[in-house]
Amino acid sequence: MAPNEQALELVSELAAKYQLSSIRPLLEICRNTSRDSTLSVAVLGRFKAGKSSFLNHLIGRDVLPVGVVPVTSVVTEVAYGPTDGATVRFDDRRTVEVELQEVRQYVSEVENPLNRKHVASVSARVSTLSDWPELRFIDTPGLESAFAHNSEASLGWVPNVDVALVAISVDPPLSEHDIELIRNLFRYTPRIAILLTKADILEPAQLREVVDYIRVQLKARFDQQIAVYPYSTRPGFESLKLALESQLLKPVAADIGSQRHRITERKLSTLLSDCEQYIALTLKSAEMLDSERSSLLKQLSTEETSMADTSLEIQLIARHAMASTRTTIEKALAPTERPIRQRVLEAFEEQSTRLPASFARLIEAFSEWLDDQLTRELVATSGAKRSEFVRPLADVQRQYQRVLQNFRDRLSDRTFTLFGVPLKTTEPEIVPEPPKSPDVKIGRAFDHSWELLSPLLPMSLLRGPVFKRFRRKIADETFKNLSRLTSQWEDIVTAAILGLQREAERRLVDLLSTVQTLVSASSEGAPEIRRDLERLQVMAGTTKN
Repeated sequence: MAPNEQALELVSELAAKYQLSSIRPLLEICRNTSRDSTLSVAVLGRFKAGKSSFLNHLIGRDVLPVGVVPVTSVVTEVAYGPTDGATVRFDDRRTVEVELQEVRQYVSEVENPLNRKHVASVSARVSTLSDWPELRFIDTPGLESAFAHNSEASLGWVPNVDVALVAISVDPPLSEHDIELIRNLFRYTPRIAILLTKADILEPAQLREVVDYIRVQLKARFDQQIAVYPYSTRPGFESLKLALESQLLKPVAADIGSQRHRITERKLSTLLSDCEQYIALTLKSAEMLDSERSSLLKQLSTEETSMADTSLEIQLIARHAMASTRTTIEKALAPTERPIRQRVLEAFEEQSTRLPASFARLIEAFSEWLDDQLTRELVATSGAKRSEFVRPLADVQRQYQRVLQNFRDRLSDRTFTLFGVPLKTTEPEIVPEPPKSPDVKIGRAFDHSWELLSPLLPMSLLRGPVFKRFRRKIADETFKNLSRLTSQWEDIVTAAILGLQREAERRLVDLLSTVQTLVSASSEGAPEIRRDLERLQVMAGTTKN
């Protein structure tokens, strides 16, 4: 068995033995990387850095949506295929085949806001990538946008990366967030380069100055040299594309086996290191005297009080957000009532001459028409205002990330002080499920007595009062259904906040429980734990050689 396979088997064994569930996702990623015959080239970075535009330009087709606001909402893979098409994978593991031009319906923040379609990933196949059959190009949602779920999707995908292109616009050229992203990427791949987009907006001398600045900043922070590739999708800058292809893509494609081996080794090194941290913590506890372990567990148990305080803070954040949710939604919808009512009234005036002459049929036709008209109006309004509706949830998500980070840092400091081993944890993610369409309900325009009398009265006399009644009905139903839409969204956002609260509280309990379990190892088990730790250390040395 090859060293990498031995390492995977060892980590799998120890993860089960010590119940290290947190390292299992990376374990599976390492297995997949070692088996894969291709390499992924992932483009990551801040929103509006030009990631999708770059990939469309490289591909030679407008496959990925671009725009002036954050666009990409789902991780999207584009690779060579003899015929164009795409596979959409959903969270429930369903898959559907779609035409290439339909991809944006699933990956665009505009057409799939907050990933309401529950798309897990999209894999597109294009014939224009015939020069790169060994490579898969990955477009990721932008970081640091108003959409928290986009950042979570991108950062959650980072461990899968093989070759990383960090997209940075020339203005601003580099941020601490970019540095932190690169530092995180180095945990999973040694192949990282900078894609310096929008190079066309600078004069050649200015561009050289920016490139030199970036290189100096990267050299000061990282031991490994990181190449910088200026890029522009505009005509006249074709030489930049040729440079990227000849200096990065061609060498990678020409040496897939060696590249994959190095990338797998880097992921394995991180996996072994993470596993070693937890086993080392267990060993330190087991080697202590019972009295010392009891004392330290008592010190660690003080975090239970801290956890109770943190849990209360989480509850208060949720309570405050839910209390303001309806007001937020009402404020977003209030300006829409008059325009909706006006548009529906104007549409009614156009439709009125085509309504039936029979009074009974007239009422039925009007109700059907108004139901359809208001449904379309409210669906459009719901989509346009969605980001405002979920603002309380986004606020809660940011606050919970801060709260959980603070708790993790305190617990990590505590375990490092007591045992010399820091800990890591992950942040929760929850996305609200919006309604597919508003629940529009139109009440009766007239009572039954009108319908009974209608055959006795000519429509020439009824038309004026009836249409006046219809116009009032339009105003009433617009107000009523906007109120109903407010309640629907309030229920959706409130439920999502409660779900995020439960998830945050669960992670608090799980993290503390995991640490307490690990440090409860008895002295009788110390020799076996030590052997397991030594096996990990030997394996780590073997995979590096």
